[in-house]
Amino acid sequence: MTLSNRTLGVGVVGTGWVAASHVRAIQANPHVRLVRMCGRQETRAREKLARFGADVSDVGFTRRYQDLLDASNIDIVVVATPNHLHAEQAVAAANAKKHILLEKPTGLDIRELVRIRDAVHRAKVRTIVSFVLHYNPFIRFAHWMRKAGWLGTIRYARFQYLSRILSGYPGWSWVRRADSGRSHLLAAGCHAVDAMRWCTGLEPTEVSAYHTKFTKGYQWPTSIVVNVKLGRRAIGQVVSSTDFMMPYTFGVELMGDRATLVDGLILWNDKAVSLAELRRANPFPDVVLREARAADGNPAIRVECDMPASADVRQHPFQGEMDELVHCIRTGCESHLNVFDAQKTMEVCLAADRSAIRGGRPVSLPLIRS
Repeated sequence: MTLSNRTLGVGVVGTGWVAASHVRAIQANPHVRLVRMCGRQETRAREKLARFGADVSDVGFTRRYQDLLDASNIDIVVVATPNHLHAEQAVAAANAKKHILLEKPTGLDIRELVRIRDAVHRAKVRTIVSFVLHYNPFIRFAHWMRKAGWLGTIRYARFQYLSRILSGYPGWSWVRRADSGRSHLLAAGCHAVDAMRWCTGLEPTEVSAYHTKFTKGYQWPTSIVVNVKLGRRAIGQVVSSTDFMMPYTFGVELMGDRATLVDGLILWNDKAVSLAELRRANPFPDVVLREARAADGNPAIRVECDMPASADVRQHPFQGEMDELVHCIRTGCESHLNVFDAQKTMEVCLAADRSAIRGGRPVSLPLIRS
């Protein structure tokens, strides 16, 4: 029986908040079966997963990660552990010929990124990295709108990951530490960097950044502003912070030479964007387009859909990435979010942190030369 017509076994390492979301996505896909969980304390892990909405009462449990890698009935390993464990566990999974769903960040430094890249390249396994906003309706629409030419040539982009994460966060014990969380870009703001790359279709070639620290309890700077050269002529900015007195906000601005998308509003100056034509072209049934007005009273178009508006992972679209990975394994194709693509996002984050440490001195990209 080939991979294309049999149920694929899945093992999950990690038993926290994010792991529970992966479990629900696995259980909702008809082509996979959750075989075993891996964590330190079984009773506590099962209680915690149940509290986060994941029923694993009929799933096996082990304390040894190697058991997942040795199991012949496990084809996919989901790595949902604290950040500093991702690289080592991903490399081990690739060496064991397991397909991988890897939580972000993939690696915390250049050495880890290279090890992941080389291990996956050798093993020729399928991978997907958990930048789940690719499956959010608004981010998908923004990506499509740029790719379909509605915005024209991108001139400027700004993406913001703004939050207020304190001790109530389930991963607080490790995310606030320099050795495991490492930086706000690596721990959280990498979502904004990745969305900028995907939505603009442009690769950063140079970054300069400044950071500072306001919130107590963290071992790393809690706000960073990153200026980005995008491609040959465009520029961009990423703001990543856990300092602001406001609810979680994921800001999106895409400014082209035809039109601009600012969060949920489409704006223009010279030539109006036809609402009727855009409605006919829109490929997403969960995105509704309505007449609107800009702050100055000029015509605009409102985009209505589920927005990236919560830091609660239980509201994030994990199903999309699990379904894509399973499809790629069954059909033998690559995911659009594999570790090779995610490496480029991680390099931007590392370069920005490096620039900020050096007082804003520009850092050229890529950091890793193939």
